[in-house]
Amino acid sequence: MNPQVQNLIAMMKAAVPPDAPRMWQMPAAEARARGDAFFAMLNHGGPEMAERRDLTIPGPRGPVPARLYVPRTAGASSPGLLYLHGGGFVIGSPDTHDRLTRELAERTGARVLSVHYGLAPEQPYPAGLDDCVAAARWLAAHAREAGIDPERLLIGGDSAGANLSAATILKLRDTGAPVRFRGALLIYGRFTHEETASMKAWGDRDLVLSKQVMDWFKGHYVGGGGDARDPYLNPLAADLRGFPPSVLVVGTLDPLLDDSRLFAAALEKAGVPVRLHVYEDGLHAFVQFSVLDMCGEALDTLAAFARATV
Repeated sequence: MNPQVQNLIAMMKAAVPPDAPRMWQMPAAEARARGDAFFAMLNHGGPEMAERRDLTIPGPRGPVPARLYVPRTAGASSPGLLYLHGGGFVIGSPDTHDRLTRELAERTGARVLSVHYGLAPEQPYPAGLDDCVAAARWLAAHAREAGIDPERLLIGGDSAGANLSAATILKLRDTGAPVRFRGALLIYGRFTHEETASMKAWGDRDLVLSKQVMDWFKGHYVGGGGDARDPYLNPLAADLRGFPPSVLVVGTLDPLLDDSRLFAAALEKAGVPVRLHVYEDGLHAFVQFSVLDMCGEALDTLAAFARATV
């Protein structure tokens, strides 16, 4: 195994007492608090922004918090990236993904709008997706006010956020919304709720992400009445024609490895330009672990795609 990854795994295991409750054994609010503490350690350092502004977006169930990141290299009219954070639809926020968002803004030169969509179980499916769709519509309508060129929009997210990115694209297409993304940045996404070979191989290893955690996430998110066959829950089952050019990033030690492989193949079959980058010994969430060389490599890959696309 990559020595950097091996050391990281050892550090994470040492930081959790053997008798500590696992995430799937906690109430959602307690799991969020633990997640906030964990991700706070990953947000130190990174590029400074010219501006980092909190705002609210009108949503179908009330105001949706969001944060606008403006890199120092931004011009008067920059590309825009709608970013949807990961966390299994249950945990996470713009705060937990602050450094990752800053890195993407700095490397792409895009102004990034990071959305704090509604989380389950308090707001189960489709509440979070509805918030993301509302944010996409708002961004397209108010792009120029934010210094963004509305013809140069991207969407992206990690894990659950990649699922929501795909679902947002499909929902906008299917409802005839006048919102067009030039490209999608999909980072170790959850694109199917079926059990894949990589899930069987790595789902019980508890390397950041496990099958038990994902089942816990799914129970909260879909438990409100969603159908796992719904293409907005399961984008792999959707008609993907018209999907924007996409880049997918995933690691070989991730239970969601096959999700990215299968989704990339489905996009290609639908005639969508797609690039799949698989990182050897990459864990789930590795793009947030700046101590790993592959983290910087993946960020450069995502940024190169974004710059070439817009």
